[in-house]
Amino acid sequence: MDQKPDSHRWENCAVCGAKIPAERRAEMPTVSTCLQCQQRRESREGPDDDRDEARSGATGAPEPAARDSVEVRGNLVLAGDWSGNLVDLLAREREVRRLLETGDPRRARTLVQALPVEEQAALVAMSEEPEEMLSMTGADSSGVPGYSPQVVELLPAETLGSLISINPDERKFNTTLIRAMSPDVLRSTMAETLDRVDNPGLRTQVSWEWLQALATLGESDRRAQLLRAVDPAHLEDALLDRLEHLKLNEVVGFPGFQVYRFRLFSTEGLGGTRPSAFVDDPETGIVLDALYEAAPAVLSDAIRGAWERSAAEDEEENTGQKTETKQADIVEQSNEPSDRR
Repeated sequence: MDQKPDSHRWENCAVCGAKIPAERRAEMPTVSTCLQCQQRRESREGPDDDRDEARSGATGAPEPAARDSVEVRGNLVLAGDWSGNLVDLLAREREVRRLLETGDPRRARTLVQALPVEEQAALVAMSEEPEEMLSMTGADSSGVPGYSPQVVELLPAETLGSLISINPDERKFNTTLIRAMSPDVLRSTMAETLDRVDNPGLRTQVSWEWLQALATLGESDRRAQLLRAVDPAHLEDALLDRLEHLKLNEVVGFPGFQVYRFRLFSTEGLGGTRPSAFVDDPETGIVLDALYEAAPAVLSDAIRGAWERSAAEDEEENTGQKTETKQADIVEQSNEPSDRR
């Protein structure tokens, strides 16, 4: 692909490789695509407002979007309505990598952003360095990295999950990526991620890491929007191992007015008090405070649901143990010698 080295002007289309007419290059010196590819790209993407309006119901609230993520079928790569040859896509990924390695990030960024959104998502999903590739999809003209929400919308749950968790032990998460996720994408990504976890203990741990990630978002309104989208069962899963820090069975209060601590987490019980006031583990308190600040009713419901689930599971376990003990006693009695009966 020919290019004037000092002017950053494209002579050939970054998408199809066809020659860009001189008149078009003279009118728009920084253009990187031919007219046909530019029109095709614009028709695929459309204005953000139009896409949001199309997904809105009668109340104006966004309806759940279909999760058409990147999928590979043989030699074909699918993303939404777009499809492409896997070999061609990998060749394009290598070209982007080559531009980065030779110190030309501007051309690499231009090449990526000139592609249809669906192909950008496929490029990210297939890349050996998906975060680096994704950071070019929303980068501005000065080169500051950024994630395109439209591209994030199409990424597989496996890709998103791998990019969010940086170091859960130190509460380091990719908050920029979480911020770029729509509520529907967050909900479906959590669901798909957790569906692959069979071990109950590990499932609880992974669910808690998701809550930790949400808690690191600085904007309370955005935190609330995403938290409300999470499946309540997943919120309860995340809290099952944290209930011991809440000591919900303890009686608290003062003479003349004492209640179980569980009641403090009722819808009306917290009364503006931060959950960390009732939690003996600082790490748990930090996360719960951030979530309560964003959506107190959602957090209270999740705590109550987790506590009730835990109590029901304990009762079921105790009932099962009593049944086994009773059956063992019957067997033992039936095995006793007749002279001892």
